[in-house]
Amino acid sequence: MVTIREMQSKDRQAFEELHWNDYWRSHCIILNRDFYNWQFMDFSTSKVSGENDQSIVAVNEDGKVLSYFGLHPIAATFNGHIINAVHIHSWLTASEARGQGVGNKMLEYVNGKFDFMYSRGPTSASLGIFRKFGYRYFKNCSRWIAILDHRLASSLAIDQSSDSIKRIQARTVTVSPTVKFYISQQVPSGAAAVAQAVLSNCVAFIRSHEYLVWRYECHPHFHYVFLSLDDPETPTAFAVLRVEDVLGRTGKVLRVIEFIAPPERSFDLAQSVFSYGMENDCAYADVFGMSERFLSGFISAGGFNFLEEAQIGLPYLLQPYDEDINPPGLLFWGRRNIIPTTSLGPADDMTNIYISKGDGNMDWPSWNSDFNAPPTRLAGQPPK
Repeated sequence: MVTIREMQSKDRQAFEELHWNDYWRSHCIILNRDFYNWQFMDFSTSKVSGENDQSIVAVNEDGKVLSYFGLHPIAATFNGHIINAVHIHSWLTASEARGQGVGNKMLEYVNGKFDFMYSRGPTSASLGIFRKFGYRYFKNCSRWIAILDHRLASSLAIDQSSDSIKRIQARTVTVSPTVKFYISQQVPSGAAAVAQAVLSNCVAFIRSHEYLVWRYECHPHFHYVFLSLDDPETPTAFAVLRVEDVLGRTGKVLRVIEFIAPPERSFDLAQSVFSYGMENDCAYADVFGMSERFLSGFISAGGFNFLEEAQIGLPYLLQPYDEDINPPGLLFWGRRNIIPTTSLGPADDMTNIYISKGDGNMDWPSWNSDFNAPPTRLAGQPPK
């Protein structure tokens, strides 16, 4: 008999043993206690009763943990309504329990708890189960590029042929910002109000002030800055940015983690973001996951979808650099008939969904970086 329930403090050792024995990479970042606590315990909407998070485990009659579903519940909006939503961060099943229907029971349980679910990068083994339960799957998430320095970008390109370099040069943006922007390591006090105004009628995980502080000020590894327009306290638009060094190569890239602006301020926000990237000697800026609807200014200022330029091969995973890895796939599931006036669910119109690199685990550190990800059995070392 298999029981599905929320994870409890007594499951911690079994959780660690499961990941040491069965995690498919040689190192596992959520075995880092500081990162685990930040991701699953620290943000208030993730807490249930004291020390427990809301991740899900499947246990057998002896209490052995057979499967783990790493969840981060957070409220979302759907056409102006608040809905019960969740990020699915990870899913791991013990090798001896696979193929026995445990995964079906896990998804049945989770689907009964939430109205909207989002995840990225499913394994080939889990994808079939997600599809069985009606999840929408997109093989590659959208990636938007803006070339800031053609020389630096050319040096990072996978293909450094003359054709590639010509396209990089042709796509390099020209920046002439007309508004003043402000940079801060703290969340601007009006950022949450901007996010609410821009995203309230879309499908989006809520960017409250508390969420923004937790996600970007308190990250245990990455350092972010907030770029805001017009007034640092009551901005009209803002972006969350991170400058990333390229491991194994000389160069820096500007990661645009959030890009939130009303249509009339989107172009100015993009110009300001590009200007900041140039000031910090970044080769290019990129944004992942967002619908084109939310990036109109980024595109009109010179950005483009990487699929539009087959000759411009710029790596997206720089920790470590790997030319063979494609952008991650994305999974969405949404309950229909949440709102009485429509039969649509939150995953039925992809142009209406705002997903950024800050959602889910799209901006998790790599275990190859200087962040301590404990080894798994694949690394040939026992757990400490």
